[in-house]
Amino acid sequence: MKFIVPSLLFIFLATTTFAQPTTTDQLNAYLQKTANKGWSGSVLVASQGKILLENGFGDADRDAKRKQTAETIFSIGSVTKQFTAAAIMKLVEAGKLSTDDALGKYFKEAPADKAGITLHQLLTHTAGFPGAIGDDYDNLNAEQFAKLAFQTPLNAKPGEVYDYSNVGYSLLGIIVERVSGMGYEAFLREKLWLPAGMKRTGYLAPGFKKEELAVGYRNGERWGTALDHPWLPDGPGWHLRANGGVLSTVGDMHRWYLALRNGVVLKKELVDRMWSPLVAEGPEGHSHYGYGWVVQQAEGRRIIWHNGGNSVYNAIMAFDPASDLCMVISSNSNDWISDDISLQIMSILDGKGEQEMPQQEPWENNPVTNAIHRVLVEKGAAHFTENSQAVLRNAGFDFENDMQLLGVGKRLEEAEKWAEGESLFEVYTKLFPKIVIAWNRLGICRKAIGDLPGAKVAWEQSVKLRPSGNPAVGWLKKLP
Repeated sequence: MKFIVPSLLFIFLATTTFAQPTTTDQLNAYLQKTANKGWSGSVLVASQGKILLENGFGDADRDAKRKQTAETIFSIGSVTKQFTAAAIMKLVEAGKLSTDDALGKYFKEAPADKAGITLHQLLTHTAGFPGAIGDDYDNLNAEQFAKLAFQTPLNAKPGEVYDYSNVGYSLLGIIVERVSGMGYEAFLREKLWLPAGMKRTGYLAPGFKKEELAVGYRNGERWGTALDHPWLPDGPGWHLRANGGVLSTVGDMHRWYLALRNGVVLKKELVDRMWSPLVAEGPEGHSHYGYGWVVQQAEGRRIIWHNGGNSVYNAIMAFDPASDLCMVISSNSNDWISDDISLQIMSILDGKGEQEMPQQEPWENNPVTNAIHRVLVEKGAAHFTENSQAVLRNAGFDFENDMQLLGVGKRLEEAEKWAEGESLFEVYTKLFPKIVIAWNRLGICRKAIGDLPGAKVAWEQSVKLRPSGNPAVGWLKKLP
């Protein structure tokens, strides 16, 4: 997932001059105070060739009381996409492909409406593919994923609309494998990561141990680490591979920034292409997407960044090559977003101290949930079921953020609109089939409208996903 980053960050970046001396003690004091309030993660801040801070804060594992350190392994989420873009550019550098190439050149099975999509369109999220077509842990191999992607209708005609898509980047990763003759991770490790000095980045190749990873927490509940969830023998399935989920450290990610900036892994003109504002992300043109990076101009400064997460952990990487400023921040809980930490760090660097942050919109009552809720209430369950994809897209739904659907469902249940709730949770479980609470709420809605067999099916699926500590176990026993 890529989050929408508040423009405040880039106001800070644009006005930051570092004229006032900033000490590591000031940054440490703020981050430690924030950790005392419940945040945990790792942070690296570097400027003008000097690392100002590289440390961990809070717990990497709350149960084991294991502390975060600068070496704690975390998921970088959708920051992975710029690695895939760099792999494509590495193949461009070797003369093995062009960004003008069409999908049909690498997928003979591509149908007519998709065969002409170019690699440039995939790289800039203008190919027309939807945001996602399955769960991260539905472990399809490359062939199965490509088949599903080609069967899925496009959201828009290729080249017409910016529409952020994990699907396109997974297809790019498959192309990397087909052109190079190497596995995706093996190619990146040999051609990019190791030349950059990155030994602690990848999926499986670094040989991570679970106790080295930050444990993720979702709404206060232990979610586990990436290695606690099912992957294929050679890494994550292709709903996740190449578009997200790479594991790394803040130090390795800073080494990557230096390798790009200094031309270690790619020629300067190719890096410049990745860092160019190629496609506007919205009609206002406040930000643009390059190849795997967001590019923003603010007060004459070019800020390059990307973030990502999976509604459990999240990370952000942002830098200004002109001033050599670089930040990498992780969080292992969805209660604290790395983007917010970055805003405060920039304010401290600018000598302004901590700033009062804008109030976050409540997860159950915001423009997206309001729009979805309004359609369900005004047009009914049958209309939503039949037109769910269009309704969600028109509402601005983030197809990787199930919390938005949970917020709508909560409001429907509180109003005892059970039929509408059933429709909502049926769509929810199709989009996010591994979310236990969605199956539980679907069962509750079905029971409320008298569909006891349907409630049983939903709760049995919930228990299958989480056999212990699940209220659905008791609910099933009470069914007649």
